Amino acid sequence: MAWRPALASSLVLRASYGLYRSTNVYLPIALLLAQQPPFSTTFNVKTDPANPLTLANGFTSAGGAATFSTFAVDPDLRVATAHNWEGSLQRDLSSGITVQVTYLGVKGSHLMQQFLPNTYPAGAANPCASCPVGFRYLTSGGHSIRHAGQVQVRRRLSTGFTTTVQYTLAKAMDNAPAFGGATLDSGALAQNWLDLDADYARSNFDQRHLVTASAEYTSGVGVAGGTLRDGWKGRLFQDWTFTANLNTGSGLPLTPVYFAPVGGTGIIGSLRPDVTGVPDDPAKGAYANPAAFATPAPGQWGNASRNAITGPATFSLNASVARTFRIGNRLNFDWRIDAANVLNRVTYGSVNALITSPQFGLPNRANDMRKIRSSIRLRF
Repeated sequence: MAWRPALASSLVLRASYGLYRSTNVYLPIALLLAQQPPFSTTFNVKTDPANPLTLANGFTSAGGAATFSTFAVDPDLRVATAHNWEGSLQRDLSSGITVQVTYLGVKGSHLMQQFLPNTYPAGAANPCASCPVGFRYLTSGGHSIRHAGQVQVRRRLSTGFTTTVQYTLAKAMDNAPAFGGATLDSGALAQNWLDLDADYARSNFDQRHLVTASAEYTSGVGVAGGTLRDGWKGRLFQDWTFTANLNTGSGLPLTPVYFAPVGGTGIIGSLRPDVTGVPDDPAKGAYANPAAFATPAPGQWGNASRNAITGPATFSLNASVARTFRIGNRLNFDWRIDAANVLNRVTYGSVNALITSPQFGLPNRANDMRKIRSSIRLRF
């Protein structure tokens, strides 16, 4: 819906609602079901000095120490749905500037959740020794909510120049680590299969602050385009295009983990630690405080929430320069230079989240540094 309260005013109010269903979950489920008995034999072997794992005898149960890695699906699995609603206010200002303020909301239902049935914390007694273990179970009981506010300022194309700046303040929560659907990634597993709501926390994509900006200038041809149509100035300055894109925001969340056997399976899993009560105030250059987390007591699940750590801030500035040389009416020669990370600024892509590691909380992977690419194209 769109409504202009006054015909003489540029103020426009808009609202929308949409309901969407995710149907792309079936293919990953079919692939995972096909990679288990009776179609194939897959298992994890726990190696030790008494039963070493070698390439010569890799497909062995190692004296019964192997655990079949299988995958099962809830017979009542439902397809995930997303309710989207949006409201915006737009108004034109002088000099071709448009301001738009938008609120967006998304509520997800029947999201994918994965867990290991019949498991228990390390150090606890097995409550059901005869129960089947060692397989992943996919259900659709997850839910999510996201609220976002956006402010966008845009300058319409005039004299060859246009620019857009947008700021987004958002918050997203869910209890579905397997948000994207079926997977064998251990990070998508719920910690306690008897308390799936304990995984309700910040979404993996929750980025609280985000600023995006883009600018483009095209010299064009003619006086309106900022150059002269004829003469050496026109031939020198026409058909140039300059673009720049900036993207910067707060960091994405990460989950602190420690490695321990998942009770009843023999599988080494990534479990969450306990919160010690020490403020998570990381030192300079780090993104988590090792003193804030500790291994849980035997027989207990860790009480640290999922995605309790905020990772490195994001920053990227890319630019390009292009020129078109016109040869006659049908032949064009394009030359273009693209530069990624123009400022050659160091940003980090991941952080060590293993609490038992001496490098816990420190970045362990840097993103690409400056890259420049030139291309030539002939169009006819």
